Amino acid sequence: MLERVSTDIKATGDRGPQVVEDAALPSAPVLKGVLALFTLQDGLLIGYLFAILALLAHAEASAMQAQCTQRTMASIVVMVLGCVFARGATSVSPAIRSVVYKTVLPGIVLMNYLTLRDVLPIIRTDSLDMQLLQFDLAVFGVEPALWLERFNRRPIVEWFSFFYFSYFFICGFYMLLAVWLRPPTRHTTEFAVGTALVYCLGQLGYMAVPGYGPIGALKHLYQGPVDGGFFWGCVMGTVQAGGAMKDIFPSLHTAAPLWFALWAFNGVRYDKRFLPLAVVTAFFSFNIIISTMLLRWHYVIDVLAGLTLAVSASVLSVKLARWEETFRKRLGETQSWFFT
Repeated sequence: MLERVSTDIKATGDRGPQVVEDAALPSAPVLKGVLALFTLQDGLLIGYLFAILALLAHAEASAMQAQCTQRTMASIVVMVLGCVFARGATSVSPAIRSVVYKTVLPGIVLMNYLTLRDVLPIIRTDSLDMQLLQFDLAVFGVEPALWLERFNRRPIVEWFSFFYFSYFFICGFYMLLAVWLRPPTRHTTEFAVGTALVYCLGQLGYMAVPGYGPIGALKHLYQGPVDGGFFWGCVMGTVQAGGAMKDIFPSLHTAAPLWFALWAFNGVRYDKRFLPLAVVTAFFSFNIIISTMLLRWHYVIDVLAGLTLAVSASVLSVKLARWEETFRKRLGETQSWFFT
């Protein structure tokens, strides 16, 4: 960054007498140099982290609140330094800067999710489960998560538990595919922007509409526990180990796999080999959506919100990636995933 900014300042100084006239105005070359260091996906993630920081600042003071604030500030620092190093340290090998950036960006997303278990109860101590239930009853006349109890049989539960658990592998696979395994294109930017929209807006939704889901809030209405086996045990073990607990609206188990499927379908424009991948992901997405209600994690309104989020991200990511490509060209900079 220092190299980039200092070069811009030097270029400004070469204009001689105009330096005095420009001194009273904002330094456009410096601003251009700073803007060149960050892309749209970076801005979305950093903006989200600042929103969390602001919400924590208004929460009741406690040891955990202070700890979460420190973690969020650390994430902002790491994210900013990662971007500055990746696009500003031009004397360092582009391969090294690329690896650093591709590690920092998904790393911050993952670490932020793992901290939600502590953050959510601090920001919102209440629960809106009853309001979500009333919405479902008013619209559908029944709560689907309760109606689906008739299918609480071991083979059925295991089938849908497998797909619910596959969510974590789907997320990891698409991150590796889009960020690490394929050469960078506009499609990579679409993936980064869309994923940032899904997770940043989705996790802010957790704070706007907190709840524990039917498995917690409506457990007294079920006739018995979920009749699961191995895969149900994997789901429960994962949730208990790292789940955010109050993360139901919107359903990211609905939004993320569907978003990945839509991204893969969009990828057919670039590579026909994306078509079978898109079809398989869509099949997994369908089963995961059903599992969110059958396994008692979500109300149907959570699922509808997740569907809306995924489709919106699919539409916006294409438009925003095209906009950013044009913007960076005007800056005279390489595209967001190139570090030469």
